[in-house]
Amino acid sequence: MSSSAEASIYPLKLRNVAYSYAEDAKPALQAISLFAASGEWVHITGDSGSGKSTLAQLLCGYLPRTGGGIRSGELSVHGVDPAGEGAIREVAERIGVVFQDPDAQLVQGRVEDEVAFGPENMCCELSEIERRIVESLAAVELSNYRMDNVHNLSGGQRQRAAIAAVLSMETPILVLDEPAASLDAAAKERLLLLLDKLQQQGRTIVTLSGRIDEFAVAAGRLIVLEHGNIALDGPSERLLEQERINLVKLGLLSDRMQPGLERRASSMLKAEAEFEVEIEIEAEAEVHTQKAPSNKLLMEINNLSYAYDLNKGNVLKNISLSLYAGEWKLLCGETGSGKTTLSRLFMGLLDPPKGKVWWRGQDIARLSLSDMAQDIGYVFQQPEHQFVANTVLEELLFGPRAVQGLAPRERTPEPMLERAQALLAIAGLRGKERLSPYMLSGGEKRLLSVAAAMIVPKKLYILDEPTAGTDLHGAARLAALCREAVASGAALVMITHEPELFAGEQAATWRMNQGSLETEDQLHFFK
Repeated sequence: MSSSAEASIYPLKLRNVAYSYAEDAKPALQAISLFAASGEWVHITGDSGSGKSTLAQLLCGYLPRTGGGIRSGELSVHGVDPAGEGAIREVAERIGVVFQDPDAQLVQGRVEDEVAFGPENMCCELSEIERRIVESLAAVELSNYRMDNVHNLSGGQRQRAAIAAVLSMETPILVLDEPAASLDAAAKERLLLLLDKLQQQGRTIVTLSGRIDEFAVAAGRLIVLEHGNIALDGPSERLLEQERINLVKLGLLSDRMQPGLERRASSMLKAEAEFEVEIEIEAEAEVHTQKAPSNKLLMEINNLSYAYDLNKGNVLKNISLSLYAGEWKLLCGETGSGKTTLSRLFMGLLDPPKGKVWWRGQDIARLSLSDMAQDIGYVFQQPEHQFVANTVLEELLFGPRAVQGLAPRERTPEPMLERAQALLAIAGLRGKERLSPYMLSGGEKRLLSVAAAMIVPKKLYILDEPTAGTDLHGAARLAALCREAVASGAALVMITHEPELFAGEQAATWRMNQGSLETEDQLHFFK
């Protein structure tokens, strides 16, 4: 068979592909071999650090072309090696990749410009560019946001904008790394239907996630990575039934998930609402579980409304709430419902109206951001945006060293080191102290960012989508960090699309609905 004929049948080919981020580093991928057929939907899963995102970046040529490192083996995307010289345009016309962090690939200001960027660089006619903009935005339901600035969108909306920008390229291969990380249930289902439609049109689809999700069920083929190797490869339904125990051990599937799952996404959505995480963490640190007193009022909001642009109406509408020390709140709601806006008003990252938001008896509108930062720790959706140090341990120690005014070469006090090691143990990061934070997997980065926020005691921690892209082991470690913070007397507000991951925790729910707040003492799955 000629190479061109083979490329048309198998547009994606990897033979013995290995990759290391540095010459003396442990390989992130080890002799990966797989062929993906034209029109096939392949889902790749694996726990944190298994090599999923590395593989996605190799497919589009970001690694090693831009990100460096050492790759060996044969990799072909429709007959082109993405790392080959002069292959940038050829690769861009053959494969589109949506990465975990949408902000990393949103390079323009306006949504329209983001979606037009690819077709413009392909020198498409103006009428063709317009068609692609209209169809791509409609596919992700962002038509009404065409003229908006991407940085004013919610996390889920930015993720959909990144998907639209890749769709507009109309590449025969589409790769999505953690495509549902910032999407609510309705948006996930719409994306599933879109990918199914694209597959029926003959596109080759590759999705990647840190656990068995709707996309793993919808794809006809499932590949499981473990320590940079392919551990399992076969039909999704068969592997979900026959390898269930192994998938649970890897933290990719809950042991409450029923075997014999339907291929369609609706069955997965139903199962997701029922499962619980029951992974025990073997940390070398003591985790305090006693419930802290909750009679001390920290924050009070009275009839708060907020608008970014008065001409577009209020994003938040008549919000009233109280938050006490030792409380853990899960802030839920559909994409764009106002969750992140509300949380940033808590911190003073956005300027609240005077007399509406009170922190420990003081009007936040009259407090400086530095004053608020002494009491409140905020962890953003993308942990890379907050990293400031060269190693994991230095990142963790940066905050407490700054608080104590230690000079760069001054020795870190032993109690501070002990606290850091305890948090590393809970987060599952022991043994990785000398690694760069950027060398961690997506789930590990999130755990590090939470641990770094909690190492200096605060009165309130705000975590924005901390479970996005994590496996179930990572979610359990995150829960352990949260339990310790709440037990110490801090309040905790977690923005999440996945409240089911915290079943059994002492957590109550605030639910946003089109800018309004609905409070519940406990949802049914927390009882």
